Formats: sequence, structure tokens, C-alpha cells
Amino acid sequence: SSGINAEWSLRPGTKKDMKGLSPKEITQFYMDPSAHIDKLIAQTGTESELLGELEMAFVVFLLGHVYTAFEHWKQLVGVICRGRQSLHDRPSFYKDFIRTLHYHLKETPSDFFVDIVSRNNFLTSTLKVFFETVREELDLEVELMERATKFRSYLEKRFEWDFGYDEDDAPVVVEM
Repeated sequence: SSGINAEWSLRPGTKKDMKGLSPKEITQFYMDPSAHIDKLIAQTGTESELLGELEMAFVVFLLGHVYTAFEHWKQLVGVICRGRQSLHDRPSFYKDFIRTLHYHLKETPSDFFVDIVSRNNFLTSTLKVFFETVREELDLEVELMERATKFRSYLEKRFEWDFGYDEDDAPVVVEM
């Protein structure tokens, strides 16, 4: 460790943020944190500034080897990827998010996430949720859908990750 302690202005969905919320609100946050994404954007001022925080966390982690920066980056990516309603409300933000994430991953060696992925499948599982959500939301902006599809193809080729839809992951409907 380099001894650097990074302090972040945002807390994307920590347990402290859940304090005082009803069970319904907590469930909503985990199902679709779009309202929390709106809050993060309001805290930073603009969508671009939220992406700037994402970029800063990645750079501090990559160049400074600061693990807390990686954790912050993971939290931001996780919240943004689960924002179902935000995909509709903020298509330009998501196009910029995909571009930002693309450049983050482009700057890393192809084997960079191998150890992380084998121990903790955070990135592939988070992106799989994101790509499935994009696929399921039929009325999304066409350019956003196309950019997500190209990004998915890029990741599958470069990192040999499989984001295929698994029927076992499909929701089960129980007739009562």
C-alpha cells in the first residue's frame, strides 16, 4: 500500500444510507436504485461530475494502488448498472457511462481482472445485470441499446467474459 487515504464525497448505497428507510424503500433501492442515482447526481451537481468521480476513483486505484478507491469505483458501478428507470430518464448519462467504463477497461491489461473475477465475480455479474436490463427494456433509446451491445461484444472478446442469458436466472412465476 502506498499509504494514501482517499476520501470520497459520495457514498453510493452504504448501510448508513439505509438507516431510517422502511423495508419497502430498502427493497426498492436494491431492485432499482434510480432514485439514489438522482441523489448522487444532485450531490455532485451534474451527470458529468458523477462520471468524473467514477473516473477519479478508477485512476486513484489504478495508479495509486489505493484499495478504497477500487471499492468506491465498484460501488458506483454497481449502483449505476442497476438503475432501471434511470436508463429511460438519463440515456445520455448511460451512453457516457458506457464510454467511461469502456476506457477504464481498455486501459487495463486483458488479465487485470482475472484474479478479482475468480475470487469475486463483481464486475461480470454487475455488467450481466446491466446488459440484461438493457435487453429487457424495450423502449430504450436506440443509440443507448446499440452502444450497450457493442460494449458487451467488446468485453466478451477482450476478456472472454460470458454475459449470455441463462434461463436458470429467469424469474420464476408461481401461480397461486
